[in-house]
Amino acid sequence: MISHLEVPGHAAGWTSKDRSAVSAGLGGSFRSEGFLFVHNHGIPAHLITDVYEETRRFYSLPPAEKGQYDACEQSQFLGYRRLGRERSRTHGGTESCEQYRVGNTTDDLPLPSPADFYHTPFPKSLELFGHLARLGDGILAACALDLGLEENAFAPYLAGSPLHRLGFNHYGASRPPDTRSGSGHAMSPHIDLSLLTILDQNEPGLQVRDSDGHWLDVPTVPGALFLFLGDYVQRWSNGLHRAAPHRVVRVRRDRMSIQYKHRPDYGVVIRPLDALTGPEDPPAYGPLNTGPEYVAVLRSILGN
Repeated sequence: MISHLEVPGHAAGWTSKDRSAVSAGLGGSFRSEGFLFVHNHGIPAHLITDVYEETRRFYSLPPAEKGQYDACEQSQFLGYRRLGRERSRTHGGTESCEQYRVGNTTDDLPLPSPADFYHTPFPKSLELFGHLARLGDGILAACALDLGLEENAFAPYLAGSPLHRLGFNHYGASRPPDTRSGSGHAMSPHIDLSLLTILDQNEPGLQVRDSDGHWLDVPTVPGALFLFLGDYVQRWSNGLHRAAPHRVVRVRRDRMSIQYKHRPDYGVVIRPLDALTGPEDPPAYGPLNTGPEYVAVLRSILGN
């Protein structure tokens, strides 16, 4: 069963009392399952509609026009990932979708073209990006409170230029899944390398795995956003908060999704927090560097 949570409007205006209320509502879900629907989030519905229109226009372009925004290590992986470009992390095949990413960049890595170049096809998306970043900050503060920490406990890890990403995924109904996977999935099962992910889909297709190992269909819920935790919060919390495995099944109609990933600054090392470990609760996860180690993962899955 997927939980639903009403949050107190626009996250930019949340008070400490608001964050405490959100913490009380999400705590059980994040400890047991790691996912839920968020209602009353304050993001204008017309803005999400506008972003779907931008996404539809972009994926209707000829391949050569889309290809000029090709994502690569030099673009800090902003831009376009053509169909079949992304390798699965769980099998030898590729993922059956086209993808595009906008977002923040870091001065720690070279960027030959300004990030604005990769944002050109998606001007309305940058407005949505700001809304989602504020919502992500509020949810992360609520996570900290549920773990018994100060609400700003995670803020220092996002104090510079956190590498948040907003993605636009396109799954074509006529595209069969990669036969090398043997699974029939349009996107193979995985856990996101992020703090948390906020998603909207215009057609069903997403599934999440609950704590009993059952795959649950995530419906389309007008006005609500689907929220699930990634690997980094699970590591920080030493497993108290659960990362959500998810996948996309083969779609019957063309499907688009808007996917926002809340991430820390480049190079932050994620490990179980001292406040949540001890002799009776030793660290269950090793450290992970969200700079070079994360880049190495993307390099491995985005082959040419």
